[in-house]
Amino acid sequence: MISYIPLTFFGVIAAIGLGFFVHGFVNRQKIFAAFTELASGLSGAAGRSAIWAYPYLSGSYEGRPVKIFFHTAENHTVSVLNLVVELGVSTPDKVLLLQKNGFRDPKPDQKAKLEEEVGPSVPVPGLPFDVRSQDPARAALIMRSPDLSREVGAMTSYNQILLWDGSLIASKQFEGVAETLPDAMMGTLARIFSLAKRFEELAPGTEKIGAQSA
Repeated sequence: MISYIPLTFFGVIAAIGLGFFVHGFVNRQKIFAAFTELASGLSGAAGRSAIWAYPYLSGSYEGRPVKIFFHTAENHTVSVLNLVVELGVSTPDKVLLLQKNGFRDPKPDQKAKLEEEVGPSVPVPGLPFDVRSQDPARAALIMRSPDLSREVGAMTSYNQILLWDGSLIASKQFEGVAETLPDAMMGTLARIFSLAKRFEELAPGTEKIGAQSA
């Protein structure tokens, strides 16, 4: 009897593994169907690199290019699947926001690389994000805007927000198929679009920045 225990054990493990695979595959199919429906309203298209892969979407939202995709990120101990939205934005400012009390705390060996690539940490009291920028003084100025602070403060579920080279990229931990359904995704796009407009209102040379700097 004892000699059969290992075979039974591995059989149970295999069944559990298969169950997880089937569940994940079914969810990916549901997400692809949701993205296909959403894409029709965004003048875009949904796609995937393989039938078992997480899908992606590209299109246009309020006249701006938009991409929606999934990305796996790692912190000190675990991997997390993130839902990422990339929206076109018209501002030369470059800022990285990292969730203070969440998954995105960088590993110690990554902090030096972060500073080299996106700039040093910028002290901005009252924000639920750590701020980094290659132009700390400029970042501190725009992030102290009350309107922008309110917009950012409402996005605490996002672990990373990156304003860089004409794109606003917002990433959050993926919670399930429901948040990829068209109505939910349109709500997400509306929030990110609103944040993009706030950044644009504070772009160099605009009236609001001039008023704040005076």
